[in-house]
Amino acid sequence: MHIQRLQADQPYLSQIVRLWNDNAQETADCSLSEEEVEAIGQQLADYVQSPYGMVHIAVDDEQKLVGYGLASLKKDMLTEEYIGQVDELYVVPAYRKQKAGQAIFHSLKSWLENQNVVAIQVFVDVDNASAQAFWERTGFSKEFYVMSEEE
Repeated sequence: MHIQRLQADQPYLSQIVRLWNDNAQETADCSLSEEEVEAIGQQLADYVQSPYGMVHIAVDDEQKLVGYGLASLKKDMLTEEYIGQVDELYVVPAYRKQKAGQAIFHSLKSWLENQNVVAIQVFVDVDNASAQAFWERTGFSKEFYVMSEEE
């Protein structure tokens, strides 16, 4: 398995959207709508082309996609410094516990550090215990609770 930066001309975009749907089914017990699939495809294309976003993928020896991660730069309005944010990270179940998630994260972290971010953050669903455990093993700790108004 190896990690690489996603290029706009690679055939992995639609595969990432399928894995994103798998992630939604695992964590939220729902599938993506057609509109969401289209929006995520556009988001991925935007990340690949933007200097403020990055997509890294994990592929196995047969070039099969086994995971992906997205990171972006967020500008602090007061300090004007950039904060790195890991927006998504997903690994297919067969490759979990094999350091694929760690490898994707460290690749994204390297990119973020090269952008001179002052910190790296990740938002984790309050009900996703396995993701919370992953990020804690990676060195992250709980810092804030994000409260949202229910629709």
